[in-house]
Amino acid sequence: MKPSGLTLLLLLCALLPAVASTPGEDAVRQMPMAHAALAGRDATVKVHLVSARGYLDGKPGDAAGLARLHAEVQACVQRNSERGIASKPPQAWPEHVISMRLDTYAAVNRSIVYAAGLSYAIDPRDCSLMEARTGTASLSSSLGTCEIDLLAKTAHGHCDATGHARAAPPRHQPAMTAAQRADIVRQAAGSPAMAAFAAAMQAHPQTGTGERKTIAGLECEVRPNPLDPDGRNCLSRGGSFSSLDAVGEAGMSGMTLEMSSPNGIALRATQARLDTLVPNAVFTPYLDGGFRITRPGSRP
Repeated sequence: MKPSGLTLLLLLCALLPAVASTPGEDAVRQMPMAHAALAGRDATVKVHLVSARGYLDGKPGDAAGLARLHAEVQACVQRNSERGIASKPPQAWPEHVISMRLDTYAAVNRSIVYAAGLSYAIDPRDCSLMEARTGTASLSSSLGTCEIDLLAKTAHGHCDATGHARAAPPRHQPAMTAAQRADIVRQAAGSPAMAAFAAAMQAHPQTGTGERKTIAGLECEVRPNPLDPDGRNCLSRGGSFSSLDAVGEAGMSGMTLEMSSPNGIALRATQARLDTLVPNAVFTPYLDGGFRITRPGSRP
């Protein structure tokens, strides 16, 4: 049987130097979380916090993307050699073609997510790796959102002086009981509309799978990934309040400690804490100086 193109790429990847990490990936991994960088300021806000590492694992998958990256470098070096052009193939290979780090802080009435991203591609001129970086933060609450570009130093939206400290807490809606769910399924027999609702409810159940894990020192409950029917999320239990992912459920702080998605992002927490105090400045990175802030309706 003739091997497929993907198989050949994977075999090629196995023959090339082992994947380690790039200086860029090391820098993202080692950078302190926002609250650690702000150590020494008054800790005034109770939050749940999670630092997670992830990568894009959409089809055909991260491994295939890395194999293709190696293959493209080899082809580039051979092409340049035939033309008498010098090449600079990479000395360090990335762990992932597209990777990210997400640092999430959730208070009872607001949350902010810091996102650092890296992506790699081949420079066809000398066969080196081109690295693209992103650094953003997104603050959200009942007041609206503030979208922050940490590299360009711009902020756009509802970016007030308090970091949404005055936002109202969300109104928690109670989770549907097992009896209520069973009643909907019974009603579906005589109603096409109810049947469609019941099918969607069963495809994306509110309740967990029954599986629990311990990740980064916290217990979490495995649930269907609402963005991918084939994926799973593990949401943290415990804590004195619920994040937006766990609205209305007692005992669920609801921080995402692990995410699997065959069609999207793979994510796992490396650090997590519930009910810990951090400086309010965690929610206002745009006030550190040098930022240009614009309001909704304007362009940053």
